Amino acid sequence: MPKKQIIKVFCLMLCLSLSRGLDGQVDPEWLKMWNEAIETIPLEVDSESRIASVDEAGIPFDIIGTLHNPDGTLAKNVILHAYHRDELGYDFGKGDEATTTWRLQGWAKTDANGAFVFHTIRPAADHLGREGAHIHFTIISETYGNQWAPTVFLADDPNVTFSQHDRSKQLGKFGWVCEVVKMKDQQTMTVNLKLREEGDF
Repeated sequence: MPKKQIIKVFCLMLCLSLSRGLDGQVDPEWLKMWNEAIETIPLEVDSESRIASVDEAGIPFDIIGTLHNPDGTLAKNVILHAYHRDELGYDFGKGDEATTTWRLQGWAKTDANGAFVFHTIRPAADHLGREGAHIHFTIISETYGNQWAPTVFLADDPNVTFSQHDRSKQLGKFGWVCEVVKMKDQQTMTVNLKLREEGDF
């Protein structure tokens, strides 16, 4: 079977398995969004990908990441899904009126050095002021199962609390409150994610 079809079949099988037998372990609304997200995965997933289109309103923002195995070695050829709010703090579009899959989302697969890049726009904090600007990552690993990576927060967002900064700092390289580098017309954030021995779902 061609490589493209293998990836697609794997993801569809994952989607079906998640729809059965979760026994309440995953929030049903999140699962609905995830199942819809799976349908958007490209036939070929590259290490460099896009979340927001080039004409999306907002500050251009690059997420430069590296994924590590539980033992610290680089995790290659692993698929990641990422999503975040838009520049107004909405997940699903204007007013979040329709709950469907996330509007700004994308897929990437780590290269031989465990690296990946997402091109997007800077996410805003929640429009209701509940939490600071952040990005969600879900990892699909054939070896360690499907996992939620820690939510990654933007360090310069004033809504990120002192406690969050402190707890993240204790994790060193794998901290989840990450600095933002600002240039004239572009912002960049570097993240280091680490797989755990067991998956979440």
